Amino acid sequence: MFAEPDPAKLDEIKSLAAEGNKIMAIKLYREATGVGLAEAKEAVEAIARGQEVPFPPPAAPAEAWGSEASFEARLRQLLAARQKIEAVKLYRERYRVGLKEAKDAVDAIEAGVRAGRIPHMPPMNTASNDPFAEGPGQRSRLVVTLVALLLLALGAAFLIFLLRGG
Repeated sequence: MFAEPDPAKLDEIKSLAAEGNKIMAIKLYREATGVGLAEAKEAVEAIARGQEVPFPPPAAPAEAWGSEASFEARLRQLLAARQKIEAVKLYRERYRVGLKEAKDAVDAIEAGVRAGRIPHMPPMNTASNDPFAEGPGQRSRLVVTLVALLLLALGAAFLIFLLRGG
């Protein structure tokens, strides 16, 4: 029922999971299967426990779904009929993204429908869906974290100074 990925990739995923390098194993599993982060994490944890994990079938080519316009029209119909769960399922199937990514996208689309427009649909398997991809937001998070740690250290030093009678 499920398609197996390249045996070399499967061996690499198993090796990474056995070594405890779950992040790289999850990343590689996502690349090999196109599943979302939560699904990949569950699969890699099962692989690390020595369980056999079936791999999902590869994503259907975009042509199998029809044109982008017909897909958007179908999403509009589902949202107009208040069938948001079906819209999320449809979005997940087409773009092979996780539940959160699909829900966020459908929420944005729904907001666009209410405003009389449809936001642009993302291409399949974009790097923006990859939590391991580097981007401009990572640098700002790092800076904020470092500043917070510096302030914490200064506060601890000041507290020690006060407790010793300064």
